Amino acid sequence: MNTKPTLRGQLSDIDLRLLRVFKAVAECGGYGAAELELNINRSTISIHMSDLEQRLGINLCHRGRGRTVFSLSEQGKEVYIAIVELFAQLDSFRSRINAIQSELTGKLRIALPDDWLQLTQEKLSPAIARFRQKAPQVELEVLAHAPNEIDLDIMNNRADIAINVAYSKRPGLEYKFLYAHCGSLYCGDKHPLFNHSKVTTEEVLQCDLITTSHAVNNTLHKIFSQFPNRAVANHMSGRMVLLLSGGYVGFIPDYFAKTWLDQGRIKKLDVPGFDYTLDNMVIYKKQAKENPLIKLLVAEIFR
Repeated sequence: MNTKPTLRGQLSDIDLRLLRVFKAVAECGGYGAAELELNINRSTISIHMSDLEQRLGINLCHRGRGRTVFSLSEQGKEVYIAIVELFAQLDSFRSRINAIQSELTGKLRIALPDDWLQLTQEKLSPAIARFRQKAPQVELEVLAHAPNEIDLDIMNNRADIAINVAYSKRPGLEYKFLYAHCGSLYCGDKHPLFNHSKVTTEEVLQCDLITTSHAVNNTLHKIFSQFPNRAVANHMSGRMVLLLSGGYVGFIPDYFAKTWLDQGRIKKLDVPGFDYTLDNMVIYKKQAKENPLIKLLVAEIFR
């Protein structure tokens, strides 16, 4: 009955280290020659070899009395062949994992303002084109929301990355400045002020104003608070509908207003102190900044 120990269970890091020592000893032809290869002394090599033989229950080599006498046992030769095959498989495994890691796959959700395509300096479309060349297997989903919804999309894991006006910066989110836009006060062609050649601050402050339901920066908040009655529209399309109704004045980004301004359907009310500038940011969770998909898209946006 064979009572010799057998190799059971999973290979540990210690086992792999011992196998590497034996492989070096076998290839170098002895303990002394393996010292330089392994960068450890002969006595340590001897201890490792004894530990491995005990672990396997096999005599791996013949040890003579002379310092140069060394040879593998028949079982040692078989173990050496198995070790070579094992490390070749480990190298293949490592290469396969590296290849998998280098393949960008999965899904990336992008949240944008609903008026994004009105931007003259729109940089995302060419960035996405370059992104897809480098990550063709990634599925993209684009969400078009009002500004007050976009930060929440990121925080509540409905989106991975966004571009939005930064009225304020929320904890846990990373903000990278992309561009600034200017906005002004407008009225529609059916509004009483549309045909006035010159509009005063007093006349403007008697008008009903289109505002938002979410917090804005201090500059806009102070302006909004001066108007008596208000209508609420968070989406740009909603603001324009109210503006064109003739019943309201409203603050609109100049880039968004241009189409209707060129058509003569709205008018900019040149009242001192009612212009504004807002910063637009690329936004994502701080903990996701090492996400390879986010890193790639950010790099292409800022290219």
